[in-house]
Amino acid sequence: MSGKKKTKTSGNGGVSARGGDKSATTSNHKTMNMGVLSAVVVVLALAYDNFRLRFNTSHAQPQNGEIKLGRYKTWEEAPASYEEFGHDNDPSVCRLPIVSVEEWEEKRMWEGETPVIVKNVTENWKALQHWTKEELLRRYPDIVVGMGNSKDLGQTGPDDAGDALRRTTIYDYVVNWMHSSSKYVFDRQLRIPDGNFLDDCKPYPMPTRMYDEDREAVYASRVPEREMWKDHLALTIGHDMQGLTFHRHNAAWNTVVFGAKRWILYDAERISNITRLKAMTRDIRNPIQLDSGNWIRTLYPKDDRLYEIRNYGHDCVQRAGEMMYVPRGWAHMVLNIGDTVAVVSERGLDGAN
Repeated sequence: MSGKKKTKTSGNGGVSARGGDKSATTSNHKTMNMGVLSAVVVVLALAYDNFRLRFNTSHAQPQNGEIKLGRYKTWEEAPASYEEFGHDNDPSVCRLPIVSVEEWEEKRMWEGETPVIVKNVTENWKALQHWTKEELLRRYPDIVVGMGNSKDLGQTGPDDAGDALRRTTIYDYVVNWMHSSSKYVFDRQLRIPDGNFLDDCKPYPMPTRMYDEDREAVYASRVPEREMWKDHLALTIGHDMQGLTFHRHNAAWNTVVFGAKRWILYDAERISNITRLKAMTRDIRNPIQLDSGNWIRTLYPKDDRLYEIRNYGHDCVQRAGEMMYVPRGWAHMVLNIGDTVAVVSERGLDGAN
């Protein structure tokens, strides 16, 4: 007999179990190698981000009065996915009151439990002139802000983002980061040293304006600290299809200066059922939280989510000049449509004193 060993085959022409073990081992090694390679890519990407932050920020300022504008000259020239994500706020879809500033104030609608859209809030704001892309970079290039990935900020909020929120300047972000990364600016007044910057947003919407105009009267009213509206505005800047994933917090308002936002809001009473909330925000078969755009594309039409939002939530588009008011506890997701600049105020934020 020959000294060679015969290779056994199975009835369907496959290799023997021993050969299968070798094949499986090889496959496992390939999987492990791919995992290691992916980890290396992530580490290198983070290292590159850190390199850019260390060496770009100090030089990313106007030189000899010359203002660089980044990839697009204006906010309006940048890509905008309105055709895919915009709509006309049909009452059967948005289902929200859309009111004037006068009605918002006369009815004190911030005391209610229903989201509201308020029109023409920025009508008398200097920001309409001072925050065009070129003017923003000319007037406020050195203001330090925090930037991070939209998904991370949605899960933690800007105050608890920690290392996920990196420091840069407005000029550096807009010129070097805004359209070449997934970074999104979301920062509080506490980290914005130039008071004139937020003066561009006056008169503030009510009830924030009450605190700004007469703080002593607000404190004398003995409103609990956690229910007090203050002048702790946050700044947000991001490109098309950026925005925070599902999250919830105290009552807040969000006013768009340039651009537009798609909002998905879900009733606070419905989300008291944590199982229902998870089923709404994630695919239970693959429980990874998607970014806002992919949630709308892939999950929104499936598994009763559309029914839930149409009956217990709201799906609205907020345009430039409008304010969205979100009561306490409402889960909401936000998606930029085009380059978007907005300001936000949240009731009772700690540290705003």
